Amino acid sequence: MGSMKVISCISLLLHSATADAVPTIREALLTEARHRLHDWFLNKEWGGEPPYGRLDWPKKEFGVELQITTGNYLCDSETAVSKKEADWSKSPWDEAKLADAIPITFGRFDVPDAEPIDVFNALSDILSQKSWDPLVGAVSVLGDFPNEVARGAAVTFVAHPFPDRQVYQWQVYNATRDQSEMMVAFSTRRNDQLHKLKEQEAWPAVQAENCLGAYWVVALPQGGCHVVFSSMVNSHPPWPITAQFVFNLLWTKTVEYIQNLRTRAQALKKARGDTPAKFSVPEWLVFDGATPDQEESGKFWLPNIEKTVPPFSGSDYVADVVQKFEVPKIAVTASSRIQSPVVVLFAGLTMTFASFAVYKRLRMMKASGQPTLSERFGEVDEEEQLATPVAAE
Repeated sequence: MGSMKVISCISLLLHSATADAVPTIREALLTEARHRLHDWFLNKEWGGEPPYGRLDWPKKEFGVELQITTGNYLCDSETAVSKKEADWSKSPWDEAKLADAIPITFGRFDVPDAEPIDVFNALSDILSQKSWDPLVGAVSVLGDFPNEVARGAAVTFVAHPFPDRQVYQWQVYNATRDQSEMMVAFSTRRNDQLHKLKEQEAWPAVQAENCLGAYWVVALPQGGCHVVFSSMVNSHPPWPITAQFVFNLLWTKTVEYIQNLRTRAQALKKARGDTPAKFSVPEWLVFDGATPDQEESGKFWLPNIEKTVPPFSGSDYVADVVQKFEVPKIAVTASSRIQSPVVVLFAGLTMTFASFAVYKRLRMMKASGQPTLSERFGEVDEEEQLATPVAAE
């Protein structure tokens, strides 16, 4: 893994809004991305010691390290609910809000034989993603928003054997002028303007959420680059499957995606050789303080779109809502009415099938002349009784 000494403070990559200005989508997402990657994941004090801290034991394969939070988090709380203000005994969560509390995934990996801009272009050029990512079913660029300094996109992911998942997401970018550090961030938060630009896929496709996905790419002194990333995807798996269960079952799929991302970045580097790379998105979306350029965006230029109140800001934003030790405090709103009867039903069916299997096995043993288990234990008991006096002698 690359040394974290090269992971410098990402304030170099972030142009903050003035105190009186409403932040753009770009500013809001990049600020939250830095917060989660720099202040949370790379902060050992925040993560603690697994499995009693905020991060679970890491999973490692092919040079990729993945960790999931031990607790669940709300993506971007729309109401002023915090640890101090919440009284779980008097004001239990409703089932919908409880379902929206999900874990956050973090990870890191190296990409040899590629530069940060190659990884950046692999991530930002979503129209080409279908060619190297088998999980992508369809992609549409919805437009470039000069008032948000962001690009909008609609992406459909293949979730076989379950229905496809579709996301309407903001995409924002950042880079230093020397291209040694870059960031790409995605979010489905506050995406009403994006839904107006393209009709949702019909049933059975499911609208999923990616609260925040962020990739921070940094050049390594020895060549290649190091990537730190985070994602918070709510794919709405069918009950009783949880987001934690999906992660522990399919984390190797995330590794496969990263392997494909590596290969794509390395192919981009090999194709251009020593020729300086160009950004796959308009540069006014990348560099701080750049003037929006209609010519760069071309057909994707979308001016005069109503300003969106950005996520992850304001008095209603509480990031750290539910931790593992708080979960038992939450009143069980569903188990007593729905989950318990279903669990009992599953248990009853399991016992029924198990009993039938045992009965069938006993019938087969009797028909074949084989001794049953009880008869075998009886034979052992008789032998032991006969052997005991001999042993006593």
